[in-house]
Amino acid sequence: MFWKKIFTKPKLNEAVPPDSHDISVNTRELKANKVKVSVAFLQRLQPVGLLPTHELKGIEVLLAQFSAGEVIYQENEILAYLAYVVAGEVYCESSKGGQYEVVANTFKALYPISSCSINLFSAIAKSAVKIIYLPVSLLEESSNRQVKVDIHHPMISRQLQKLALGRDLLSHVQLQTIDIPSLPDVAIRLRMAMQKDIGIAEAVKIVSLDQGISAKLVQVVNSPLYRGINPFTSCEAAVNRLGLITTRNLVTGFSMKALFHSDNKVLLKKIRQAWLQSVKVSGLCHTLAVLTKKVDPEEALLAGLTHNIGVLPIIRLADQQASFSPDELEQCIRISSAYIGQCVLSQWGFADSLVRIPFLIDNWFYESGTEFGLVDVVILSKYHSLLGTDYMSFLPALHDLPAFQKLGDHGLTPDMSLQILHDAKQQVVEAMNLFEA
Repeated sequence: MFWKKIFTKPKLNEAVPPDSHDISVNTRELKANKVKVSVAFLQRLQPVGLLPTHELKGIEVLLAQFSAGEVIYQENEILAYLAYVVAGEVYCESSKGGQYEVVANTFKALYPISSCSINLFSAIAKSAVKIIYLPVSLLEESSNRQVKVDIHHPMISRQLQKLALGRDLLSHVQLQTIDIPSLPDVAIRLRMAMQKDIGIAEAVKIVSLDQGISAKLVQVVNSPLYRGINPFTSCEAAVNRLGLITTRNLVTGFSMKALFHSDNKVLLKKIRQAWLQSVKVSGLCHTLAVLTKKVDPEEALLAGLTHNIGVLPIIRLADQQASFSPDELEQCIRISSAYIGQCVLSQWGFADSLVRIPFLIDNWFYESGTEFGLVDVVILSKYHSLLGTDYMSFLPALHDLPAFQKLGDHGLTPDMSLQILHDAKQQVVEAMNLFEA
């Protein structure tokens, strides 16, 4: 079984506190025993497994048992410990009608039952249950650890060294010869010109150099996302309606599609999947930005389009190989696309707010600060893009995401998630049409 043999008896020469401890969970006192667990097991827990081995070895772990029907914690209590289910089933319900279950030996059990500072649900033992408790301080320490991990980190390097494609990738990164694609000329000219505070007329001249992108801007300004009372028929009218910043972001997005190509049929399929995922997330980013009114929708759209740009150089590197393993390609993308994506956006001269997105996109527990911002929008959009897919079972509960928690009573609720997908469907389809046609 997945959880078997995770507990070990302390060595005789170790100082061990008394077996029974009274731990306070707000006003309730629980009997818990200090136990020793293997580092290998702790490394599988989310997100504490990101901590280095020497820190994991020093974590104090407590174990408590509950009978069926007993309350593990109550709604509106302050989070005192990170609680993980190691045996049995736990039922969670809120006063607003939300509910979910956490069952031992499943992927869901690798996440804490709750990681919100104030518990949004009550947790009740559905059967005889064993819970391990970890210090709540580990949540922020471990989730922020991901930000510091890059391709030069020993753990990442060791993983890549085991793969032929990974070794080649590491070599190119170290020699600074990684093949980073260049944006098409019109996108580069417009971004450089806007650094000199140009006007609408100058922007129109640059955009008009590419008839395809000019037509695209006219199409987008007449789409449901931006449509006004009267239709727009010229590039100048479109740029006037959209404004310089929105025009720049859309031109960049339209230009990016040309980069997602390959003559290799296997790689073309992979690269097309990456582009379609980018477009889907960008549509959700735009929708959530409009819904929350806390982030510029056009900046959010561009952040969604570029969140997985790191796959491009890795696929281009595989394309240069006489032969490559699709499995190795998948592993290289999983391990290093975040770092490579950051390199691409940095070389393109993007703002820091966009450059850091690829590094943070899969860190569900990342805490960006007290204010709801661009990173939060993209994380929530990526999360929603995975609902209804095979990856859904690997996701933590929505209410545990710091990005979600910042929305408060005026934002989303867990029960609204599927409704959001439904409501955003037309805008996502519209984004697909705009960036695919």
